[in-house]
Amino acid sequence: MRPGESSRVETAPAAPSSPANGPTFVHLGGIEYVRLIDVARALELSFTSANQGRQVTLTAPGLSAGFSGEARECVINRQRVFLGEPAVFSGQGLCVSRLDFEKCLIPLLRPSRGVAPLPAPRIVVLDPGHGGKDTGTSVSEKIYALDVARRAKALLDAAGYRVILTRDSDVFVDLPQRAAIANVNRADVFVSLHFNALPRDTRTSGVEVFSFAPQFQRSANAWSAMRRSDAETFASPVNRFDHFSVILASAVHRRFLDDLKSYDRGKKLAHWGVLRPLNCPGILVECGFLTSEVEARLIATPSHRQRIAQAVAQGIMDYAGLLGRTSQSGR
Repeated sequence: MRPGESSRVETAPAAPSSPANGPTFVHLGGIEYVRLIDVARALELSFTSANQGRQVTLTAPGLSAGFSGEARECVINRQRVFLGEPAVFSGQGLCVSRLDFEKCLIPLLRPSRGVAPLPAPRIVVLDPGHGGKDTGTSVSEKIYALDVARRAKALLDAAGYRVILTRDSDVFVDLPQRAAIANVNRADVFVSLHFNALPRDTRTSGVEVFSFAPQFQRSANAWSAMRRSDAETFASPVNRFDHFSVILASAVHRRFLDDLKSYDRGKKLAHWGVLRPLNCPGILVECGFLTSEVEARLIATPSHRQRIAQAVAQGIMDYAGLLGRTSQSGR
C-alpha cells in the first residue's frame, strides 16, 4: 500500500444459497458485472480494499485472490490468472464480469460450488503436440513433446491410471482426430503438451496453461493490439466442462511453479482446435520456451524433461485428489 492510501477490511457473511438472493449483477458497457464485495459474500471470503477501492483482496484459510482496477490479470492462490474481461471500477466498487465470477473465480476458490461433481479421473489422454510434417515451433518441439508425454505416461501408469497417447511416434495427427481419440476412449482428462517460442527473443521463458474460452468470452490473443474480439456465441463440446478444465489447469500450473520454479506466464483462455471437440475437461500446456537461451538448454536435457513430466503427472493426480475431496466436503 502506498503512503496516504487507506484500506478497509470486511469479513463478508455467507450468502444465502438461493440464487434469487445471490450476487446482484449490473450492466456496464453491455457486459454483466458483479461487485467483488458481493463475490466475497457469495463465496464466504474476507474482503479487503485499498487505493480507494481500486485494489481488492479476497481471502479465506488457504485461499487468496487479488485484483486491480482496469486489469485482466489477477493473482489467485499465488498464480497469475488472466480474466476474460478486465476488472472494472465503478461507483459501486471494483467489479469482475459475471462470466469470470462463474467460470473462473468459483472453480478456483470454491471448486465444488454450482456444479455436479465429477468422479476422480482414471482414463488420461496425453497429447504430444505436432508430429510428422507438423514440426511446431521447430523440429525439437515435436520431439520433446513426445518424450515428455511418454515419461508422464510411465509415471501415471505406475500410479494406476489408464493412459493413452494421441501419438507414440513421429506421425502427423490432425487436431479433430486427437480429440476423437479422447472421446472414443471415454477419457476423463485431456492434456496437450507443447513448447513455446518467440522469434528473435532469447530471454522470455516460463509456463503458460490454457483452458478453452467459455462461450461469449474472447481468447487471450484477442486482447492484443489491433485484434478484434473472437468471442463465440455458440458453445463448443468442451465448454460443458469449463469448470473442471479450470481446476485441472490450476493443478498442473501449480506444479510447474512449485516443482520446476518456472516463470509464471499465467493461466489463459484460448480457442484451441485440439480442445474444442472434447467430451471431458482439457487443457493445453506450453511447457517452456525453446527460444530462451537458458530454458532451451534445460529442456534439451533428459533430466529436465523428466521433471516436466513429473509436474504434468503430479498435477493430474492433484486434480484427481481435489475432485475426491470436494465431492466429499461439499465446499
